[in-house]
Amino acid sequence: MSSNKQNKKKKNTPDTQNTSNTFKVTAEMLKNGDVLCGLIIRFLHNRTKENMFSLLSCLRDSNVFVPSNLSAEPNTAEVGGKGDNPIMFPVKQSIKITPQIYKATDGNLYMPLYSRQVNARPEHLKGASLVNMPYTECLKMLKNAQGCSRFVLDPHLYNVVLDEDLVRISGELPSRLSKS
Repeated sequence: MSSNKQNKKKKNTPDTQNTSNTFKVTAEMLKNGDVLCGLIIRFLHNRTKENMFSLLSCLRDSNVFVPSNLSAEPNTAEVGGKGDNPIMFPVKQSIKITPQIYKATDGNLYMPLYSRQVNARPEHLKGASLVNMPYTECLKMLKNAQGCSRFVLDPHLYNVVLDEDLVRISGELPSRLSKS
């Protein structure tokens, strides 16, 4: 057998294929949203199930920017006092985050999520603050949003809609972040 044929055989072995296609995904790689934004663009150029799965998998482990209204709510503790005049003092303050909800022309409500801070244009925020948070927290917020069960990724720019099924699938995906 010639050495050329041996090299071809060697290239096609399962061990060689597996090591060339694997790499570790770290939180640092996903930090600024460039990877997620790139996967959104890739999906828009080639709308395949594989590209959507890659997008959802990355989204699951990413932090996103959520336009929200913030309000401070003081927590108080009762110290003493009698009857109708208890003595109260603030223990700490908590911030209530209320995400913006968009109503589309089709009547559906959507919670907007931005892959990168620069994708959120000030003219579309309507006085809201951008809150950077893990996507998994957004899933919890969506469950508590009255009548809203869908996300829209990078609205006014890419407008990738995640309907109820895609939201459910994204919530069921395991993390792909490496431990180190």
